[in-house]
Amino acid sequence: MGVLYIHTPIFNILILLAELVDHKENTMGKVREVLFGKVDLDTITTALVLGLNPDKILFKCLKGSAKSSQLQDKSVVAIEVGGSGRTTENNFDHHPSPGEHRVTNLSACAQALERLARLVRYVDELDRGIFLEKHIESGGFPSLSQLVSGMLLCVPSPQQRVTKGLEILSTVLQSGIDPYGCMEDILDHVDGGRLYTKTKRDHDRLFEQVVRNSQWHTTATGLRLAVVETTWVGAPGALYGHGAQAVVVCNPEMRKRSGKGTYKKFTIAVNGSEVPEGTIVTPALEELNTLESGWGGPSQGTIGGSPVGTDSSLSLETVVGEMMKI
Repeated sequence: MGVLYIHTPIFNILILLAELVDHKENTMGKVREVLFGKVDLDTITTALVLGLNPDKILFKCLKGSAKSSQLQDKSVVAIEVGGSGRTTENNFDHHPSPGEHRVTNLSACAQALERLARLVRYVDELDRGIFLEKHIESGGFPSLSQLVSGMLLCVPSPQQRVTKGLEILSTVLQSGIDPYGCMEDILDHVDGGRLYTKTKRDHDRLFEQVVRNSQWHTTATGLRLAVVETTWVGAPGALYGHGAQAVVVCNPEMRKRSGKGTYKKFTIAVNGSEVPEGTIVTPALEELNTLESGWGGPSQGTIGGSPVGTDSSLSLETVVGEMMKI
């Protein structure tokens, strides 16, 4: 059988999703088998929308309806072989079957598209900030957003992040789990899912600790300045996420690049996307450099710090005093 290539972005994404499917036997994770009756446009389009690839998953043609046990198994997709209206069980069919009362007027592919649309709607609302984070997480930890965030914290390579991210989304789509709900039921079917969840929880715990321990000031130009002492390298971003426009972070145990030993390190920065154009830390860096040689930072001027690899001799109060002038 030949392969038809359609050069559209959505088709390419669906093909990537299909290529990430494995053969794990499960009741909530990825699809392991596809049952279908006749091959028609509706059947083929349903498989396309769900990212199901016959080169990766067993496709089995049935002469009649699927067995009751097969229709109840979420790891088996049934396309037009029974289970009308039971899309949460991975059954896509609009033909009435004996004894079934949940009949839908939508074709199988339209039912599948509604599932994909709900996933896209979740991402769209999250991306545009239409609903608050607390509403996203109302279904319980971890939400889809938290699961993906945990993956991003664990996987440094951009290429691997795309691959792992598509694996998560393919599992969500093919399992039928509600993207607005809790992802607990699919964690064991996502490679690294448990690690992603633990990493995200630990990250959030540190985030809360940093925010709780920070002190807040208003600079001479009205910027919200957050000051904290912590060993967590993600502190500036956490404070930005809590509304800080400028930060002073003192890490008393910054690990040396050699991996041997630690030193006292200051970081000063402004959130470039949240401050008036032209606001930089360069004036503070220049003044601090007169007090202690070695202060500096990138040329864009939005971040800088104390000397690398050696303890800063300055006090937190001194550094904060200079940042208060901006």
